[in-house]
Amino acid sequence: MDASQPVPSFETSQTRLELDGHSIELTVLTNLDALFDQLIAKGPDHEDVRDERIPYWAELWPAAIALSRYLLETYPSLEGKNVLELGCGLGLPGIVAGLLGAEVTLTDYLPEPLDFARRNWEQNLSRPARFELLDWRNPQPALAADLVLASDIAYEKRAFPFLPHAFQTLCRPGGTILASDPSRSASPELFQSLLPAQGFLIQTFPYREARNGHVFQIQVHAIRLPR
Repeated sequence: MDASQPVPSFETSQTRLELDGHSIELTVLTNLDALFDQLIAKGPDHEDVRDERIPYWAELWPAAIALSRYLLETYPSLEGKNVLELGCGLGLPGIVAGLLGAEVTLTDYLPEPLDFARRNWEQNLSRPARFELLDWRNPQPALAADLVLASDIAYEKRAFPFLPHAFQTLCRPGGTILASDPSRSASPELFQSLLPAQGFLIQTFPYREARNGHVFQIQVHAIRLPR
């Protein structure tokens, strides 16, 4: 780390979510605006700014909650399944998959969200999970899983060319990708690009999620790969 740059300071609080009979304890961050300011203060030539390492991971997004609800409503058990969460942030969907019995790998582009995901996992489950750095521009086939979770990843168009390849690399044949999206204006471009000719079969399920005084229209896309 550049000694001339301030170390990010994280302010946290505890929150409890009640989801379909499961009580989930999470450590969440309360100073997201300050984290943005710390990033901007590094200056336009800093690698973190040029690579747009914006701390989106620090927010508990409604799309992650809706994806977690979908998991609990759709899968009575994930025993014997390998699950990979892309861009895990605080780790909620991965934790829910763990509560359903899956062997879970949580991944993110930056080490800080992995630290928080690990902390949140350990608050809710006693058995281990894997925590791996992953840039979906360079997906690692060794991490391929039966079920891939991705909440609110369609927020930057510059990522769109890489995601179909990442999905195909990280999801095993016959597996499923669950991608939730809060109806962002750019997201249809990504999901419409996943054509049946590429082997993707998509079903979409609507959810409404209330958070911080707002109601969000969430779409959970179940994207299946052929065997």
